[in-house]
Amino acid sequence: MKKIFLMMFAVMFLGTNGYAKGATGDEKANSADEVEAVDMGLSVKWANMNVGAKKASGFGTYFAWGETKPKDYYSWKTYAWSRGDTQFLTKYSTTDRKGQLALVDDAARANLGGDWRMPTVDEYEELINPNNCKWEWITQDGINGYKVTSKKTGKSIFFPITGFRFYDHVQFRAINGIYWTSTVYSANPNKAWCLEFDFSNVEVHYGNLSSNRFSGRCIRAVQ
Repeated sequence: MKKIFLMMFAVMFLGTNGYAKGATGDEKANSADEVEAVDMGLSVKWANMNVGAKKASGFGTYFAWGETKPKDYYSWKTYAWSRGDTQFLTKYSTTDRKGQLALVDDAARANLGGDWRMPTVDEYEELINPNNCKWEWITQDGINGYKVTSKKTGKSIFFPITGFRFYDHVQFRAINGIYWTSTVYSANPNKAWCLEFDFSNVEVHYGNLSSNRFSGRCIRAVQ
């Protein structure tokens, strides 16, 4: 998959811990009226903030892949589409061969309504393509992340560094940004494709970190 490598003169992680117990981000979901669709000149418009965030720099809500509500504990035993074992998925599996998330299981659609949905792996690939957008590591409201500026329209959106929810903890919040796509990793349906980044690298991947579908990730909607 495509990658972006960025030269940095200095890096400072501000305002968050890499391992935070019980931190779920902004719990009160945003409404469709608060979220703006930004025209980046691509095949879809991108939301200006994460699902569940109150502002562009907010982490938002962490969702297991294919679930539409947050919870206190993220594991295979609490995952909606598992029988408690990674080898026994009940949906989006090698049995039903569903590789793309249905809208009924889409957290962006469930929480924002309208035409909002989770992005596909191809739509994230389009966003990180250096011919389309410039990715610049910045600090906004004390939160590190990437300012993404369209080379076609000049408009920008911000992706805060989020970490992910694993069991009852948020991990790697000061190190990695990790966002779900709506696309299953077909070679191993226990995983799904993600946008993953740190201060020097942005890529679409099926899991440099744990991308097991039960883990909680943030979501950036498109329409």
